[in-house]
Formats: sequence, C-alpha cells, structure tokens
Amino acid sequence: MPPHRPERRPERWLVVGAGSGGCVAAARLAEDPARSVTLLEAGPSTERDADAGPDPQGLPGRTYGGLTAARGPGARRPYLAGRGVGGSSAINGMVGQRGDAAQYAGWGWSDVTDAWSRVAIPVGLAADDELGPVDRALLHAEHGARPVPLTRRDGRRVTSADAYLDDPPANLVVRPDAAVEHVLLSARRAAGVRLADGSEIAADKVVVAAGAIHTPALLLRSGVDTPGVGSGLQDHPSAAITIELREGVPVDLSGLVVATTLERRDLQVLPLNHVGGRYAALACALMRPHGRAGRVTVGDDPSAGPDVDLALFADHRDLARLRDGIRLTLDILRRPAFRELAAGCFVDDHGTAAAALDSDEAVETWLRGTAGVHYHATSTCAIGSVLNEDGAVVGYDGLFVCDASAFPSVPATNPHLPTTMLAERLAARWRRASIST
Repeated sequence: MPPHRPERRPERWLVVGAGSGGCVAAARLAEDPARSVTLLEAGPSTERDADAGPDPQGLPGRTYGGLTAARGPGARRPYLAGRGVGGSSAINGMVGQRGDAAQYAGWGWSDVTDAWSRVAIPVGLAADDELGPVDRALLHAEHGARPVPLTRRDGRRVTSADAYLDDPPANLVVRPDAAVEHVLLSARRAAGVRLADGSEIAADKVVVAAGAIHTPALLLRSGVDTPGVGSGLQDHPSAAITIELREGVPVDLSGLVVATTLERRDLQVLPLNHVGGRYAALACALMRPHGRAGRVTVGDDPSAGPDVDLALFADHRDLARLRDGIRLTLDILRRPAFRELAAGCFVDDHGTAAAALDSDEAVETWLRGTAGVHYHATSTCAIGSVLNEDGAVVGYDGLFVCDASAFPSVPATNPHLPTTMLAERLAARWRRASIST
C-alpha cells in the first residue's frame, strides 16, 4: 500500500475591503478550490430588493462617516468614500470608462488587454429619454460632448458585488460589519488580522483592499514600515458652477445625475442634472494632475480616523490648468443651449453670480477657497515604490494591496473600471505564481 499522506490544508486568504478591488480579488482567488477565502468588509451588506426600480444614485448611507480631508491650507471638508459590500461602486456616478491605454503602457503594464478581457462589469450608454436637462444642453453646446458609458444593466446599477459576488462558491465567505483594526505580522510575514471587536483571524496571505485612504492607514497602524506608505496621494481636482433651472425645465430627481461628458485634453466637463430641488451644476475636473504632495497619516489613537491632506495646488501647474477648465466651463454656460436652461449661475451658497469670475486672478482666488475633488483618491501604496509588480508590499511576505492605492499615478479617467482591471491583473499574477509553485 502507498504511504498515507495527510490531506493538504487549503491556503487561507483574507481580503480586507469589499470595494472595486476587493470583490474582484476575493472572487478570482476563490476560483481555485485549493484556497479558502474570507472577504471582510467594515460596512454593511448592500443587498437590494430585486423588484425595486432603477438605482441611479446608489444606496444612501453607504459612506464613511466623519472622514475629512484638507484640500490645502485652511478648513477641512468631508471626504466621501464607499462603505459596505460593493464599496464606492454602490454610490458613484456609474461612469464606466477604461482610461488611457498609453498611460498604462507608460507604467510598463503589458498585460492590460488580458485583464480587460476578464472584467465582469457591464457598461452601456443611457437611452435618449434618460438624458437630463444639463446632459442635453451640453450635447447641443459642445460638439465634442458625448454620452458616457455607465455601469448598468437593464437600467440598474451593477456594483462590484453584483458582478463578482452574486453566487459565491463554498470556499468564499463574505463577512460584512467586520472592521479590521490591524494586520497581524510575524517576522515580517502576514499572519492574519485583528478585528475591531478584538477577535483574530489567522491567514497565510492577506490582501488589503480598503481603498486609497483606509489601506495605507491600516498598514501604518499595523506597523508596516515600507517607505512611501500613505505618500503620493492624488485625486482629480474639480470645481462646479451651480445652475438654477428656469421654471418649466423638467427635472427628474430620481433620474440619472450624469450621462454625458466633455473630454478636452486633460480636462473633463461633467454635467450634473440635479443637485437638489431646481438646481443642477456643470463641473470641471483636472484628470492629469501633476501634484504628488498629498498624504495619508495616522496618529497615536487607533480609534481616530486617518488624517488626509490632498495638497491640491501644491504644484502651481494644477491651479493654472483647472483655472483654464473653469474658463472653458463659463464659456459653455454662456452659449444659447444653457441660456435657455438657466435662470442664473452661481459660484457659492451665498448666491454670488458666476459673472464674478471675470479674470484669471478671480478664478484662481475662487479655486483656492472652494475647489474640491471627484473623490477619486489613488496612489498611496504605489506599484513601483511601496508595492512590487505583483502588488506585494515590499519588505513583507504574504501581504498584498489590491485597490486604487496601487496605481503609480491617478488614472486619467473615473477610476472604478481601471481599479477593476488592476484587480483582475493582480489576481491573474497571483494565480500564475501559485501554479508555478
């Protein structure tokens, strides 16, 4: 008789965070039955009623409470990030663009085409009768404006959880309401995690996918000392002009917020069909910022949230370029399609007319005080510095990152689909490494 061999224990993987990266990582890892995969999410489950109507605006209440960020010198303001199974894919504007292939090639990523072929998020354009009033005005005012792909199927949002966790295999366990406090490290090897309730879960490999704000914060709280963790934070600086819609202009407050865009080199002009009552907006964002001075840090109190400094205009080129974008936006608002739509255009909550932005100096002063971001935080654990090409944290074994923090720089588009592609790319590399060993 052949000698008895003990049954091999499944390799235990923990994925921390069920957003655009974590859902993909967990699902793809679980395709190998030799692994047991547990997906931990700090927020709640986001299951929806299958008989409910369209869900264009996401699931209310699924954001991190209390998270704020400094845009630069001055007061801090709230910073929105998805919380719950599906992460920000449950609350974002559903813009589903792939981004610039040349940018990915510049990072040395030669396997992007294969990764895109595995992305399971559906995209499609809105029907003509779904376009809102600002969508229609932008299409008439600017010949370069186009309908934008949205991450939907049959008129309903498809989140990362919908696409990747709809029918999980037996070796994948999804645990909502399971906030992770620390990654457990033993001799610079990931050994599991400790939850906020004090319980611990052992693992052979840990993937941190808590987003570009919370991933570096978790690594720093866990004692990870790889240089660069939390540095290099980027986002898309943006500002918006508020539009008061004329009486008689139809507004569907349950309809799509955005269904078109105008892309002009490194600028994105984004219509917001409704922002409350009879108000809409036209926003402009800088999609290729130069500045890399943003940071995520943590203090001594583990219960306190991370400190976020976006340092938006630390590079003067970003202020100058967004100023040009606002001048473009103001020009668009003066065109006939918008004059027919707007009873007035305003730049603050006090009713200051957009006409006050009558010079470059006036626009720059306004931007320094009011500019925000698109909530597209990236690059705080970048591949090429904090991570190697497989998404492994440099200097540690069995510890990986799989979310927007891994981008070498912010993608020049809305990052949901690029993050999904990144996760597909990394998961494929982990699978090849497993097969080879």
